[in-house]
Amino acid sequence: MRHARVFAVATLSALVAAGCQMESSSGSSTLNPATDVNVTFSSFELNQQPETFLFTDLILAIEPNANAPEASEARQQAAAIRAEIARFAGLSYNQESPPRISSVRNPLDLIHRVIGANEIQNFTEARQYMVQRIQAGEAGEYNNRTNQVSIRFTDLKAFEEGKALQDYEWKYPIAKWVYTPDSSNRVTRVLTWVASGSFADNTTRPSATLATQFAPESFRASGYNELGQLYTEGTLVIEGEREMSFARQYEGLNSDTLIIDGTKLGTANDTAGGPVFEFNNQAVDCLKIEMDYSAPELRIFRSLDEPPTSPDYCSKKAAPDTRYATRVTGLRK
Repeated sequence: MRHARVFAVATLSALVAAGCQMESSSGSSTLNPATDVNVTFSSFELNQQPETFLFTDLILAIEPNANAPEASEARQQAAAIRAEIARFAGLSYNQESPPRISSVRNPLDLIHRVIGANEIQNFTEARQYMVQRIQAGEAGEYNNRTNQVSIRFTDLKAFEEGKALQDYEWKYPIAKWVYTPDSSNRVTRVLTWVASGSFADNTTRPSATLATQFAPESFRASGYNELGQLYTEGTLVIEGEREMSFARQYEGLNSDTLIIDGTKLGTANDTAGGPVFEFNNQAVDCLKIEMDYSAPELRIFRSLDEPPTSPDYCSKKAAPDTRYATRVTGLRK
């Protein structure tokens, strides 16, 4: 994962799937209440409450303003962006115009839903502990890695269909909340997933990271804490040495930035362009998308056969290759 910085820090009901079973070991530490979590779902696919999906607001926001010049070409660009995000995040769209996300299947949306739906007691305890620390003005941390406990989700349908291990068993080596009143004075949550199963030598194992900072005064022990979000960043790495990183700013400049390119291995340790893919009938190996919700405007930066250290690499370019005015959704102001 070349782009995810992951913040430096000191120190299920109908919402998931019908018929799921949940187990969480009892007991917790006073200072770090993390315990083992082992959950079986009928399916990892989520098709309810689309407003809670991680990229719902962005997918709606990229649609061009119908009155903007070159709106027809811009709609093609928006469709190409939706296709790339779907490839990394396992999205399906409905037949509306413009399309909306109808279902998702990815490890970040799944654990985001499980936490927000308050279905796992230990995750609820984690946030209750953070609230207690905030009220006391004292630092605190929930960290499954520190307590050497595991988080494992199982997709019963995929297992019964004989799918590969990485399709039915999702493990999260890191799930932590940290409150640091003496430095950032924020609550930081970090979630990571790494694919199970065997992969060929000299390849990058698929993985995902989601790191979010919350304002302590708005942080709650239940729900999704949307109002408390200040900043989110993450990375989704898929097979084929491709990755998508994202940074989402909710405080001040309200914006999203996505970079789709090759992994460290896929770019020969940043000395060459990454795997080539097609974007709107054009070959590229690096794509940067900037969404400015306040304008609102979308900017697209492309490059091909440029190493990540080049000033002409998509993420280093100063001027976009394409820009267009977008519709006003009211989802991000």
